[in-house]
Amino acid sequence: MNSRIEPSKSGIDHLPDALQERLARSVSLESITGTAPFDLDVNGKYMEAYLVLTDGRLGEFVRRNGQWKIDWRDVAPLSKASIVEGLGMSLLRLLEDGKNVKEFRFTLRHAKAMARLQRQLKRRIEGGDGDGEPIEEPRRPDEKKLRCEKCNRVIPAWTEICPACMSRRKILFRLLDFVKPYKSRALTGLILALAILGLSFIPPRLQKSMVDRGLGASGGGTDWGLFLRLWAIWATIVFLMTIARGFQQRIMAKLGSTISRDIREGIYAHLHKLSLSFFGRKQTGSLVSRVTHDSDRMWDFVAFTVVEVTISLLTIFGVAVVLLVMHWKLAFFVLIPLPVMIVLTAFFHKRLHSIFQRIWHRWSQMTAVIGDALPGVRVIKAFSQEQREIDRFDNKSGQVYKEQMAMVNVWTTFGPVMQFCTQIGMLIIWVLGGWWVVQNHQYLQANGVGMPGGVTLGTLLAFTGYMMMFYRPIHNIAHVDRMFNRAATSAARIFEILDTEPVIFSKEEAHRPEKVEGKIELRNVSFSYDGIRRVLKNIDLTVEPGEMIGLAGPSGGGKTTLVNLICRFYDVLEGQILVDDVDVREYEVEALRRKIGVVLQDPFLFHGTVAENIAYGNPGASLDSIVEASRAANAHDFITGFPDGYDTLVGERGHSLSGGERQRISIARAILNNPTILILDEATSSVDTETEKLIQEALDRLVANRTTIAIAHRLSTLRRANRLVILENGKLIEEGTHQELAKKEGGVYAKLVRMQSEMQAVMGI
Repeated sequence: MNSRIEPSKSGIDHLPDALQERLARSVSLESITGTAPFDLDVNGKYMEAYLVLTDGRLGEFVRRNGQWKIDWRDVAPLSKASIVEGLGMSLLRLLEDGKNVKEFRFTLRHAKAMARLQRQLKRRIEGGDGDGEPIEEPRRPDEKKLRCEKCNRVIPAWTEICPACMSRRKILFRLLDFVKPYKSRALTGLILALAILGLSFIPPRLQKSMVDRGLGASGGGTDWGLFLRLWAIWATIVFLMTIARGFQQRIMAKLGSTISRDIREGIYAHLHKLSLSFFGRKQTGSLVSRVTHDSDRMWDFVAFTVVEVTISLLTIFGVAVVLLVMHWKLAFFVLIPLPVMIVLTAFFHKRLHSIFQRIWHRWSQMTAVIGDALPGVRVIKAFSQEQREIDRFDNKSGQVYKEQMAMVNVWTTFGPVMQFCTQIGMLIIWVLGGWWVVQNHQYLQANGVGMPGGVTLGTLLAFTGYMMMFYRPIHNIAHVDRMFNRAATSAARIFEILDTEPVIFSKEEAHRPEKVEGKIELRNVSFSYDGIRRVLKNIDLTVEPGEMIGLAGPSGGGKTTLVNLICRFYDVLEGQILVDDVDVREYEVEALRRKIGVVLQDPFLFHGTVAENIAYGNPGASLDSIVEASRAANAHDFITGFPDGYDTLVGERGHSLSGGERQRISIARAILNNPTILILDEATSSVDTETEKLIQEALDRLVANRTTIAIAHRLSTLRRANRLVILENGKLIEEGTHQELAKKEGGVYAKLVRMQSEMQAVMGI
């Protein structure tokens, strides 16, 4: 994907309208590069205030007594801008020549916005805009919003959309985008539905003529010939309607299935475009539910609900006209229950929508329990926690049941009440219409002709037929409301995924190298996962082509984060990462990652054959190439020992294999992919000594002539590195060869070596 959501030009859309007007009068909106709220005064009391950063000034906007007080200061004299974290609150501190000149206090709800502004301000102070890096730091497209920008309500943790501001109508209209490729099929189904509607208007009129003229109810005598001709026309209409309805339902059912398939495939494809930061905030079960259940809900809505609502509205309008033309007085009484039915529909619609939102949230939670438990079934059984997981699932399932019962209570109240309104109208028409039929009959007997404008028996029968045609679509629309709410809730969850833009994307005209030499350079790299706490701080490192670098240091030091940035799973917060002197953000993402091979501490194998797993990165590889890669990875011998050899199916995530076997298959996969840059993440940390020797031999063949970055703690791996880089608390604190760092007095690596030697001595005893 080559597009992304751009920040607003002014960057002030979230500010109060009055403040925006003041800003527009005092500065050029194009000069504003950042804003952030701060909500505490010097006494710790809440207030409304904002900071606004322009090209060269920092503005402080504080609201007092309904008026905005403005104070501007130049950025140039400032020597430092830093955030001091506290308990429940933090502050932005500004320094001039080491002296504190100003502090802005804020609660943690504004920590991310203030951290973003502090980084922009820091670049201004340090002159960081000189190397082509933009001052403005836009909000990440997949960043979770805590509050709605429209109503300022807190957005629930289970959604990205403000439920109060969600327009169900707009969401469902968006579904029509999926119908456009099949508009001819949809139009055919609609035309057939309209034809059925037109034919349905004829039978009640035929009934009137059959009773009044054919059976002589109007006093003109019996005409069996006319009766039979009208009966034959009625039978023909019934036959045509049956054929047309069969074709129409088949066309629309196929259309619904096709669109449901397109939505399902579209969501799944889009999920693969999203960045790791998105998946870090979502439960697997919730995503699975959207790809499967929510997309399937669209089938019924697209196939039948849309057409049914359209036809129902046309029927109501058409029948109302017919009733008024046939007998306007009776028609008036038919319309009496209508306002009550409309009010009831609106009332229950709101109740049902709220319930459906809760049901889908509870359903996602229940699915998430399954998604967590099944992959971890070994851990569950190892700790005998089966009953605990059953209870956890039963709890979530019970919550789903509770919400479903709430829906049943509302729905079973709504249906009978609507039916009662219909029956009231029917009773009124039969009493009143029956009385007028008797009057007309008495007048006919006395005068030989019916009353002017009188009601005949045939007219009453036709009228009641049309009346049922009038009430039925009202019931349909009321019942469709349930489908409407289900579809709207599911569509909102679907579009929430589809509207999420990937943070990591390829630019237009992105660099697509045929060959990569393997030089890696990190220039003043800093990174934060949450936008507040930096896990890498100002890292400078150069790795030459073919060189092997060992990364070591205490846990949480930033080692895995560093290699994630090289693979461009995330983008740097500050600084640059270059491969062959080209910023990784200038590469096409897929092309860059194809040049990088990764061997993880806990390798992931897919459900499939051994050969398919080895060839995962190169699906077109021949069996000879797969075998050659397996030999290089010391995996061929144990693979051929399986009953089916390379065709042996590995279990879910490769659990049917040992840890060492999975690791060697993952090394074979990396060898077959033939990467220029290799990332080893604790590749030998969880295996025995004999297996480690086999894996290490395979790794020695794998790293030959490749730029390699190895995260490791074992000396057997670190000694092979040309250089060691030691990270602690996100900073590069030591760099050198194994011999140099092992002799460094008080060094972190020397301490690591000493601790491992002591541990090996204990194990030897």
